[in-house]
Amino acid sequence: MTQEEYRRFTRSCREEIRKAKAQLELRLATVLRDNKKYFCKYINNKKRAKESLHSLLDEGGNTVNEDEEKAEVLYAFFASVFNSQTSYSQGSQSPLLEDKEGVRKKPPIMQEERVNYLLWYLDT
Repeated sequence: MTQEEYRRFTRSCREEIRKAKAQLELRLATVLRDNKKYFCKYINNKKRAKESLHSLLDEGGNTVNEDEEKAEVLYAFFASVFNSQTSYSQGSQSPLLEDKEGVRKKPPIMQEERVNYLLWYLDT
């Protein structure tokens, strides 16, 4: 195998790994509400050190010290990111699609290839 073939193979492997990771994280986002175990397992696999997380504040402003309570606080936060209230009903538009005078702008056109290109070169 030549050095150039090796480089192409390496790039191909990295691309496949990135795709698999993106699919895993998308699946995580879609099952987050129904499967707390899956979320916790994913987060635990991402932890590099087994250090204890410092105290957190729950929604009521109370200090949370127990690991299970911390997990619940983090779960509630991440689940809130993927709630149905972030989408707009059909016929309504995001406020971002209106200019200062209230005139509607056309929504941006998303091209899969362009998004993939930008994600590929995103600094992790």
